[in-house]
Amino acid sequence: MGIRYFALPVPAQLVAIARINPRAFLSDAHFWESWSDPPDRPEALFLDKCWWDLQQLFGGMDPESTRDAYELVRGNVTEYGYGWIPFDRVLSAEEVFKVSIDLASVDLPELYQNFTPHMSPDWAAIMDGRRSAVESYLEAARKFTVQLSELGLGLIYSIG
Repeated sequence: MGIRYFALPVPAQLVAIARINPRAFLSDAHFWESWSDPPDRPEALFLDKCWWDLQQLFGGMDPESTRDAYELVRGNVTEYGYGWIPFDRVLSAEEVFKVSIDLASVDLPELYQNFTPHMSPDWAAIMDGRRSAVESYLEAARKFTVQLSELGLGLIYSIG
């Protein structure tokens, strides 16, 4: 199992409400079903467990040098006992636009080159072994955020 990541679109006019009660947007099947069928309704984004790799690559070792794409994966669960409380976050349409612009300019090999020297050789090898998966999830994130930007939508994501 483990901690996973997924994101759903949110209509721009509902972003403020989603920020007040994010779980209502994540757990209400009726809300999700009320959207029209694809292609009018954007699909969800699933980053599975690669969210952590993207978080490390976008956030870097210095919190001051995070890029706009980091906003798509910022946050972590709150652990307790034998479980965790998910981390939920809502991005406005403007924030999604900034993320999509930054994701379009991401050079994954350069990110790895700049980041892995700061890790232990073991972790660097593990991250390098997951590079092709990270690349495919990065492409899915690009497509998702571009689609939401074109439709003027925000998003809600959950890490948990």
